[in-house]
Amino acid sequence: MAILENKITLSLEDLEDQLGSAKLPRFIHETESKFLRRTKEVADYIYRNKQIRAIFVSGPTSSGKTTFTDRLVTSLSAMGREAFRVSLDDYYSIDQLQFDEEGRPDYESLTTIDTQLASEKIRSLLRGQDTIMPAFDFHKRVRTAEDLLSTASLPADGLLLVEGLHGLSPEIAGLIPRELWVGIFIMPWGEVVADRRLIGSQEVRLLRRIVRDSRHRGAHALATLDYWPMIVSSEQHYFSEYLESADFYVNSLLTYESMVIAPLALKDILYALDQFEKETLAPSVFLAYSEPRKPYADLPKALKMAHSLAHDLARIPAAPPGIVPADSILNEFL
Repeated sequence: MAILENKITLSLEDLEDQLGSAKLPRFIHETESKFLRRTKEVADYIYRNKQIRAIFVSGPTSSGKTTFTDRLVTSLSAMGREAFRVSLDDYYSIDQLQFDEEGRPDYESLTTIDTQLASEKIRSLLRGQDTIMPAFDFHKRVRTAEDLLSTASLPADGLLLVEGLHGLSPEIAGLIPRELWVGIFIMPWGEVVADRRLIGSQEVRLLRRIVRDSRHRGAHALATLDYWPMIVSSEQHYFSEYLESADFYVNSLLTYESMVIAPLALKDILYALDQFEKETLAPSVFLAYSEPRKPYADLPKALKMAHSLAHDLARIPAAPPGIVPADSILNEFL
């Protein structure tokens, strides 16, 4: 059973003390090196235990599952064990959507994963068969046409890495005997404080999500804030179960990241607020399937959150995105 450990607490003074042409690069290098060491610890364990055939990586939204899993693939391949990543995002299915009392569709529930199809593909790969792999287009929110899909296969001693919020669900990880797989739970755990807490672990993920949604999923900041209560509510049903099922916990919070993510999220929030004032704000992409149909679940609440966040984020010292190393987990959101 994995446990949450090594919580990171930073003050505004801590962050401000790291600014400067010499200090900041060193601060970033030390942070990234620490995260790489943790990744290597996990990779070494998997490599030493030759009976392992699969690794299931779980964690709440915007925890860095994809980049972390890709790093594991790279590390294990460099050690001589061929590895292949499967993302459960590519098995999205909205045929059985559930809704909260304000009409938000639940895209986080296990019911939004085609577990039957995922099971078929996982078993096929572990048998070494050539397997057509599905893909999901998050801009269009539809599966990619079959004639555009790629084929994958694994050698007899190959490793399959499956990542997604529900990677550690019994319907996914439970497909193979327990002694043949390792479970990893990844999540940022830390805070930035001043006279009070400005950013907590949940806000770290929210800021990452705002930045990523704006750049990669066609959703402005107010749409993300309006949908966030559904994400938090849905994740709570799975958090403890998946953490308990994991063998390793990985803290994906980087000590310098607030200086990069906070200014970007602030810019996205202010832009969305400006659109609201100009009455040009687009409807939420997350409410496209709402019941009853409406542009937002609770826009006044989202606006309140936006103004509160903007006030707090403006206090965080800023660093340019260009300082983020090319192989950093932060690039998953940038």
